[in-house]
Amino acid sequence: MATRARGRPAQCAVTDEDLLDAVLQSFGEYGYEGTSVREIARRLEVSHNLIPQRFGSKENLWYAAVDHGFGRLRKDLNREAETLGSDELLILRGLVSSFIKINARHPSLLQIINQEACQPGPRLDYVFDRYIKPVRDFGEAWLTRLADEGRIRPVSVSLFYFLMTHGAGGMLAMPALTKRLDKGGKPQSRRSIQKEALSAVEVFFDGLLPR
Repeated sequence: MATRARGRPAQCAVTDEDLLDAVLQSFGEYGYEGTSVREIARRLEVSHNLIPQRFGSKENLWYAAVDHGFGRLRKDLNREAETLGSDELLILRGLVSSFIKINARHPSLLQIINQEACQPGPRLDYVFDRYIKPVRDFGEAWLTRLADEGRIRPVSVSLFYFLMTHGAGGMLAMPALTKRLDKGGKPQSRRSIQKEALSAVEVFFDGLLPR
């Protein structure tokens, strides 16, 4: 039986999910231009040809990684929603809290959105049209309904989105700045960042309640 040459990477052991997790992290940390497919392959200890063979160009790889990240986020949020009961306000609060907890584990999506949202382009178009706009439209109807019922104060869906993703989520997407803002100057654990983000959500929802 043929054996693999010594030192040759075990390519078949690396799943598409493994690859896309590593790719998503790299795009989150270094941006599109700063990401090297060859470097990702080196860290995964696979042939530098493996990733292009599976996903094609670097551009195609970016889209595949983003789809992978948002697909996981959607699956995790759907699973959380099943435990939140039927009250719409409690569901909304629970989903925002879950969003923060999930992104504390996988902050790459928020980092990518931060990068791509600085200027117009096809990658921002893709993320907005495929993932952000449907959530925006659904959330706008939800917030309007709760406001009409007198359960929350009227709030812009745009403001709600930014406070959730780039307010509370900012501590997850910008770890270097979060570290500098910390009084002790020591790196915070993901658990402590998650706790602070959830505290921000509590302050946010307290402000939404009618006076």
